[in-house]
Amino acid sequence: MKRLNFWNMLENIKHKEETVIMDREILGIDHGNRQMKTANTAFLSTVTQNKVKTSNLSQILEFKGKYYSIGGSREDVDTKVDKTVDDDYYILTLASLAAELKARGKNQAAVRLATGLPPRWYESQMKAFRKYLGRERELCFRYQGEEFNVYLEGVSVYMQGFAAITDILAETQGKSCLLVDIGGGTVDGVPIENMRPSGAQPIIDNNGTIKCISNVNEVLMAEFGEKAKPYIIETIMRTGTYAGDEMYLRVIRRELNKYTEYIYNLIKKHGYNLHLEKIIFMGGGASIMQNFGDNEGKDVICIPDIHANARGYEETLKSIWKARQNMAG
Repeated sequence: MKRLNFWNMLENIKHKEETVIMDREILGIDHGNRQMKTANTAFLSTVTQNKVKTSNLSQILEFKGKYYSIGGSREDVDTKVDKTVDDDYYILTLASLAAELKARGKNQAAVRLATGLPPRWYESQMKAFRKYLGRERELCFRYQGEEFNVYLEGVSVYMQGFAAITDILAETQGKSCLLVDIGGGTVDGVPIENMRPSGAQPIIDNNGTIKCISNVNEVLMAEFGEKAKPYIIETIMRTGTYAGDEMYLRVIRRELNKYTEYIYNLIKKHGYNLHLEKIIFMGGGASIMQNFGDNEGKDVICIPDIHANARGYEETLKSIWKARQNMAG
């Protein structure tokens, strides 16, 4: 692909001696420790490089002559404080681009990527993460046997969680709020005043849903000598129920209830009054708070949609571009 100025290339891009019209897409990706999420797709944040090309191309990404298996088992999921330490999250980003573009009925586009980082790492890692994701502009790769061509126009990095609750914040003017993003690896609380992060000390905790699942299985092993597959525990987290032996389900529900008590105690320990301040839960753990938390008498909003961050990143970037266009006349 011949390198051209982005704005001039949209209508006329030369590729393999053919004229190709590329649509412009604003695409949000939530780089979670447990799952990669876009506005319409999600898969486990695991990647393994294969030594040889496999005959089954399901979940296989081919990039620069190498083959990667995407989205392995839940037991393979690990937590990374710095996602730029290796190429795993770069490869996972390519898979996310392909999955979301396919969901939109496309296999090529000029993309402005919108993503985010947890509040605790935002200031220190934002520049490095943007450089890491934007290191190549012209991307050609195959995913699940289908070819994708992406021109990466740029990368924007926002504070995780905050970008997803703009509409809710508009209804909280004059009220002190705490945004609590319960992710796979971490729990991050952002104090909010007058609809903006207040600058006060955030809540930082490493007991996300991965640790919660591990704790549940430790208790099951101690009481019954058997564990539950993470998928089963996640289903109970998300729905509150599962078709199985009630003896096991009772223990799982009890431990999930204990986890919500831990989260509320964590909030109180940081000086927040659960009966006077609005608490907004989001991330994969928001469903646990919704289904198992003692929420009575508290001003609580739960956003269990795992796509909320990715969609929030997109909407934030769209608003910025719209404002710039209006200013330009």
